[in-house]
Amino acid sequence: MAKFQIIKDLDNKFHFNLKLKSGDIVLRSTDKTVAKISCEKQIELVRSNSQFAQRFSRQTDDQGSFFILKDADNQVLGRSGYYTYWLDMERSIAAVRSYTHDAELEDLSAVAQGATKGAALDLVAE
Repeated sequence: MAKFQIIKDLDNKFHFNLKLKSGDIVLRSTDKTVAKISCEKQIELVRSNSQFAQRFSRQTDDQGSFFILKDADNQVLGRSGYYTYWLDMERSIAAVRSYTHDAELEDLSAVAQGATKGAALDLVAE
């Protein structure tokens, strides 16, 4: 099982994480958007493109190995974190391919914004 989490950062931009039941984040959006609907569309693109093995690109740099998920037009949809072991990366790719089609959607953007507003109100009250 997995879930997509929609997150709104301090710059008021939206992005997503794909989190497994284990708590591991296996894929992060590479683009931040100003509209939540754009983030939701990115998630739908991940759902559809993750079913194709050829859309996953394996990379290595000085920090380790990682993978990138691209769409049919070769646009990057998401990127993994770094892996020490190649087999762990392959397992994560298999999890993305298996679980994204029915992953639940968790909108954390309202929670984070509400927490920020609450903290600001607490500062004013003091």
